[in-house]
Amino acid sequence: MFGLGKSKSVVGLDIGSSAVKAIELKATGKTYKVAAFATEPVPPDSIVDGAIIDGTAVAEAIRRVFEQNAFKTKDVAASLSGNAVIVKKINLPVMTETELGESIFWEAEQYIPFDIQDVNLDYQILDPGADGKGTMEVLLVAAKKDKIADYTGVITQAGRTAVVVDVDAFALQNAYEANYGLEPGHVVVLLNAGASAININILSGDQSVFTRDISTGGNAYTEALQKELALPFESAEQAKKGLPVDGVSAEDVKPVLHAMTENVLLEIQKTFDFFKATASSDRMDRIVVSGGASRVDGFVQALQERFGTPVEAFDPFRKIAFEPQKFGVTDAENVLPTAAVAVGLALRKAGDR
Repeated sequence: MFGLGKSKSVVGLDIGSSAVKAIELKATGKTYKVAAFATEPVPPDSIVDGAIIDGTAVAEAIRRVFEQNAFKTKDVAASLSGNAVIVKKINLPVMTETELGESIFWEAEQYIPFDIQDVNLDYQILDPGADGKGTMEVLLVAAKKDKIADYTGVITQAGRTAVVVDVDAFALQNAYEANYGLEPGHVVVLLNAGASAININILSGDQSVFTRDISTGGNAYTEALQKELALPFESAEQAKKGLPVDGVSAEDVKPVLHAMTENVLLEIQKTFDFFKATASSDRMDRIVVSGGASRVDGFVQALQERFGTPVEAFDPFRKIAFEPQKFGVTDAENVLPTAAVAVGLALRKAGDR
């Protein structure tokens, strides 16, 4: 959303609380292929609830990512999520683009719970109100300047330049549109379950009609296993991923994971209820899931049962050519779910709105 500079390709850099993912795409006719790809773990607690706690450790992880592969450009697109970002749809009296540009700060002040001086603001006209109803619909996006500075700071420290700062939910939408196209009249829920947050973006055709970040994710499963089964962090991470751990059976692990999934589904339920209360229709045609936490045992099945909606795994390389072995990726099935935000960011151009 917050582009800085002229239009050229960028590396999509998804700085997550468990790993940093970087993707560079190359245009091939009407589609793309992956030209460079790398992922690097981030030490535990370096990023908590989207806030960078240990900048040096995060910058080091970013530096290592770029050492792994032949990334051609130093320009990156990164993204934010969580409570540092506000996304709101607002209705305003019909006005020209110029008038909107001049009055948006004043209008936004009523909707943003932060001091307007402390945020970077962006907006997009969703409906210009040409049907004579006298109001126009505008999507307002505000991100805290200090959060943007934290993220661009670690990128600079790693020897790269942040030219676009987007929002996770919109990067997800970008990747979805590139791989699945648009379905007019269809309501699709994009649900990205990361380590410390779940990003939800509900699309109707080509428009985002509702977004929300839930501040829980894969880390909650790890913590539950640590507590319930008295496991150290590394062992709990392994158990969560369905890998064998000494002294613990799958029968011990599954009930803990399933109980945590119930808690997570309650939060998702609240989000869906809120969406249905504010939307003109309450239908959801399908849920498309991504993120490492979406692979937790029973998660997809529980989601499908709870909401009675078809659930499918997001394939961010459905139309984008990707040869995992070329980039030293041996566990492609674990990498695919976590790459969606990075793909969406790599599709951006420097200087984009």
